[in-house]
Amino acid sequence: MKKRLLACTLVLTMMASMLAGCGSKEEEAQPEASKEPAAEQTQAPADADAADAADGAKFDKDVTLTFWSPTWHKDADEQVIADFAKLYPNIKIEPTFYSTDDIKTNTKVAASSGTLPDMWYNWGGYNYANYYASADLCYDLSAYAAEHDWENKYVKSALDLCKTDDGKIIAFPQVYTGLVLWYRTDIFDKYGLKVPTTFEELEQVCATLKENGQASFSTGGWHIFRYLEALLEYYAGPEEHDALNALEADWSKSEAVTNAFAKLKDWGDKGYFIDGYVTEDANNAKMYVFSGSSAMVMDNSGMASDVVANGYDTSQYSFFALPTGQDGKTGRISSYVKTTQFNKNLTDDQFEAAMLFWDYYYSDESLAAHASIEQPTAVAGAKLSDSMALADGLLEMIDEAGSYTTTDQNVPNEIMDVVFATEEAVLLGSIEPSQAGAQIQAAIDSYKAANK
Repeated sequence: MKKRLLACTLVLTMMASMLAGCGSKEEEAQPEASKEPAAEQTQAPADADAADAADGAKFDKDVTLTFWSPTWHKDADEQVIADFAKLYPNIKIEPTFYSTDDIKTNTKVAASSGTLPDMWYNWGGYNYANYYASADLCYDLSAYAAEHDWENKYVKSALDLCKTDDGKIIAFPQVYTGLVLWYRTDIFDKYGLKVPTTFEELEQVCATLKENGQASFSTGGWHIFRYLEALLEYYAGPEEHDALNALEADWSKSEAVTNAFAKLKDWGDKGYFIDGYVTEDANNAKMYVFSGSSAMVMDNSGMASDVVANGYDTSQYSFFALPTGQDGKTGRISSYVKTTQFNKNLTDDQFEAAMLFWDYYYSDESLAAHASIEQPTAVAGAKLSDSMALADGLLEMIDEAGSYTTTDQNVPNEIMDVVFATEEAVLLGSIEPSQAGAQIQAAIDSYKAANK
């Protein structure tokens, strides 16, 4: 079903994206400062990397590459491009920078008009990277990746999120992160709390915090779904959760869906969330943890740099995975990858130049010289910058626990809008948790009917 939807969603998704930016909300919650060819490839262009340049290797072809990148990468991109030009003066990288919403919209518009740049920033998942693969607009990196051992060069779970259902690699992994519970260690210490390793222990922590007049979770607006998503993983388990997100399982008949909505409502009714959370701005969620009004917030690795940038005591912050597994196991973690994709019409010279650029961008030399490069990178074993030290171990945690693509990168936006509305209706008591699945399934059925 999902493959059939990929082939027919081009026009509808383009129109929706022209109206509003969609998908991963995490960039919107962070300040910008913190932050395949049609024919099968039978031979990948020759390899070269930054180390070759240091040994005097030359690239003697004049090549220009256009590149669309997000504004929060501007400082890093411009610095890296300038230093790369010193190594390879014949390769000209021409960047254009867009806001989160604009880069999503403009690439979809360019896709429809045949004017995509040579390289463009994107996110993984059905709504983003797979969109261009299903329309046969992006370069198939599979042969090159196999020849150059990307499976070991990049974090495996990050690279997996750059693949289509049939295993094609359609994007280059830049940044990889996941959604974990960041918590105030001093608040936990004050009430004698230990990091929970099971779902039952997490609820015990929440109950203790509530008894002491302390909110457990910060959230608001669309960010509330970050908790519902984890609850779906807990109650459904990996197999059913994946089927629900692939629109292959019936949400209206899923007991797990009802249980997840019921538990979210239960947490709200018990006062585990901050006051006024339903109408709170999602962008303010982490501020309640910074102020001590809340003990925990679901957030990505950017929380680490935010703590440092705001001058907070780093010893008072740490993270753990919301326990979604059974039998004492952590359970999978909602994760996403930020990528670059390449135009399927690149010449061999352009592709070779592009790979030289990205090899340099994430080389040890470049990472050491350019502190503004967004982290954690998807490079296996890459050392975190001082400002990101608090996130040390997060990628290893994801790799060990396993991951699933953050839901709103995988489920069509028209359906996600209904999910968000249904979530709010349940929390406000307008509908019962048992009615939530049917409401979402009706949106799914309507979407499928429109995209036959």
